[in-house]
Amino acid sequence: MHIKDVEKYIIVRKGVIHIGANDGGERDLYHQMGFETVFWFEPIKEVYGKLQENIAQYTNQIAMNVGIHDTLKVAPLHIASNQGQSSSILEFGTHKDLRPDIKYIRDEEIVLMRMDEILSKEFAKKFNFIVVDTQGVELNVLKSFGQLLDGFDYIYTEVNTAESYKGCALMTEIDEFLRVHGFKKIRYFVDKKWHWGDAFYVKG
Repeated sequence: MHIKDVEKYIIVRKGVIHIGANDGGERDLYHQMGFETVFWFEPIKEVYGKLQENIAQYTNQIAMNVGIHDTLKVAPLHIASNQGQSSSILEFGTHKDLRPDIKYIRDEEIVLMRMDEILSKEFAKKFNFIVVDTQGVELNVLKSFGQLLDGFDYIYTEVNTAESYKGCALMTEIDEFLRVHGFKKIRYFVDKKWHWGDAFYVKG
């Protein structure tokens, strides 16, 4: 599943907060979809530099070189060999057995912040769509929004049905957390072999 697959459900398009940006691969899509503002978060310094280059053409897209977490302030990020795409602060779980070709090649200490420390209540009103792709800490990211989460309409997040990363939250846990905040899962796809995929939630 891709964000494009759920575009028809996104009626109001204010702004996107995208955590786990990598190099900003969705930058053109967000522009085409008509989002007024995009705020990217990418903790890997080298990848963040590429992200800045890629979004430079869009004056309404900004980025921040930090990771997002509800409790941690710093952590070693294990950098993966596939251009950083599988990098995580968690150790590999089933990922190691299913994708033995992907290795952690080095660690990079990163700064982590809560989202409700970064966004003021007023600035948060510019956004209504959250995208999370953080290799196992998606629930921690969502919890970091605190009460601000109630002001969003749509959430698109990576999900796991097995411990792809050791100690990662499973999709059922994310479902329950978001249900309490008034979100309903509308679409999802999880690869039966890899045990990970994406899920889309709508408020109300």
